Amino acid sequence: MKTFFSKIADTLRRAPRWIYIALALALALIFPMLESWGLMETLWLRVGTRALVYVLLAVGLNLVLGETGLLHLGYVAFWAIGAYTTAILSSPRTARLLYMVQEHGIGKALTTVTQRTMQIPEELIGFHIGFGWVLLIAVLIAMLFGFILGIPTLRLRGDYLAIVTLAFGEITRITFNNWEPVTNGPGGIPGIMPPNIFGWVVDKPGEFFYLLLIVVVIVVWLLNNLKNSRIGRAWNALREDEIAAHHAGVHSTRVKMLAVVLSAGIAGLAGAIFGYYQQFINPQYFPFMQSTIIVCMVVLGGMGSIPGAIVGAVALDTLPEVIRQTFTKWLPDAFGPDFLPGVQAAVQTDFDRYRMLIFGFVVVLMVVFRPEGLLPNKLWRRETHEVDPREQEQTRQHLFDLEEGHPDLEA
Repeated sequence: MKTFFSKIADTLRRAPRWIYIALALALALIFPMLESWGLMETLWLRVGTRALVYVLLAVGLNLVLGETGLLHLGYVAFWAIGAYTTAILSSPRTARLLYMVQEHGIGKALTTVTQRTMQIPEELIGFHIGFGWVLLIAVLIAMLFGFILGIPTLRLRGDYLAIVTLAFGEITRITFNNWEPVTNGPGGIPGIMPPNIFGWVVDKPGEFFYLLLIVVVIVVWLLNNLKNSRIGRAWNALREDEIAAHHAGVHSTRVKMLAVVLSAGIAGLAGAIFGYYQQFINPQYFPFMQSTIIVCMVVLGGMGSIPGAIVGAVALDTLPEVIRQTFTKWLPDAFGPDFLPGVQAAVQTDFDRYRMLIFGFVVVLMVVFRPEGLLPNKLWRRETHEVDPREQEQTRQHLFDLEEGHPDLEA
């Protein structure tokens, strides 16, 4: 006999998909208004805006990891490329570089562009390229680097591919850290101009939230159509069995390259908007651990599932702040300021040390109790919960003693 909760679960499972999409969009549209209505702190609006950046990164990595089955551990490099493209093209450093090129040539400009006291003509102050062009350039540069990375690496598989992509991510970060004439090294690039979209200057967290929401909706819609197309089925075929897909007529290298290039472009787009939002970029934003976190988002949500990648990104990005607020504000407000004082101090001062431990614990629990993810793809759900009859019969054959004529163990 079904319990009350199982009936609710069955009802929710049978509900049309468009209901969940409409509800999610409605909640997203209302979310920034809570801050203006005084029902939410600005902190949570900033957290939500940052979560949308990770949503873009998660759905982009899902294209490679979930749809095609390629383990990419250097995905943060494309994010950094998009962010630095915005920083270089939309900051006062561009004006300095243009002025030095005009006055002294390219060679002199690249060696003295870091001088902040130089006098710049008024017509060059605040010069920056338009928002649409910056996004286009950032996406194209990220896709170009994705293509360059894919040429020598797509012949690799498994751990070898993961190691090469990891190295690419670290090489990119170290390059930005050491290329001081262009990136200002560890000091980063400050003063990034806010985007101007047909007279709309986007310079507030709520405005960035709506801008990112529009971009996320467009990207998800395009990826969902691509997933259900012939190209999407080719990606899934390569993930399941590359040899069989090759003999079925799938050009594996070409199809993999398309996935890597599109995924890199999405990361470049996320990095470009992230640069505008932060108004300051330096290499510390893009360590290897960020790639690991994005991989955890895809795995937690469900590999091969676009809704799963979205839920995984939102859950993992907001989880640290929820834990921090729980132990430093909500519980002390409810039970008094002396409630768990040691835990409060540890969370306030050393929380970054424990954040990855919490992520690891969450991922382990998911692998044990729900290996297919929070919102899994239908194929992944079947693979994790169903037993292949051929494997079951093979197990029974191994456990059957043919000489004695009776089973020693029952499978």
